[in-house]
Amino acid sequence: MKKILAIIIALVIGFAGGFIVCKYLNEKPDGKVIDSTILSEEVIEISELSTIQDTYENQVPYQGEAKGFFKKPESFLNEHGIHIFDKELEVKYKGILKFGLDMSNFSEDDIVVDVDKKTVTATIPKSKILSHEINEDSWEIIDERNGLFNPLTPKDDSDLRKYAKEQALEKIDIDAKLAEADEKAVEQITKLLEMACPGMEVIVTTK
Repeated sequence: MKKILAIIIALVIGFAGGFIVCKYLNEKPDGKVIDSTILSEEVIEISELSTIQDTYENQVPYQGEAKGFFKKPESFLNEHGIHIFDKELEVKYKGILKFGLDMSNFSEDDIVVDVDKKTVTATIPKSKILSHEINEDSWEIIDERNGLFNPLTPKDDSDLRKYAKEQALEKIDIDAKLAEADEKAVEQITKLLEMACPGMEVIVTTK
């Protein structure tokens, strides 16, 4: 809740300039209201808008790849608990996924102002995965086995982290998360434009 409040406060501050300009233009006697260039610049300043943060727990087994002569371990020895060639690692951890908007390609063309109808229409990009990180404090090795002639290496740890993220994405309903992020993004951008341009109807859609 605190993180969401912090995001909203930051965005409100970012739109403060736009609010003042829009309010002033809206009150001009010649009837000219709102400049799409100014509005687009204010939206672009957001850069990235994280609307959903999802924390998950995962447990992943990993078998390191043997090289050269060690590539095919003797199954008889493995069956008897003698691991000369193969190596295994299993971890559990917590991951953090952030979904939201990347506004880097947003431009003036994505905001249309209709003075007569008193509407502001904005088209924002669809949400995406902004980041996917592993909580290092939660990373716990629950099973580790070195091959006698094929020990675990730092590369195995790196490969496991990459594999763990890939496995997590297969278990999570990413489409549902992105749809939820789209809804929240539309809601937040709508509120911010309404604050910046009082008296105008704001319509926000995704593309």
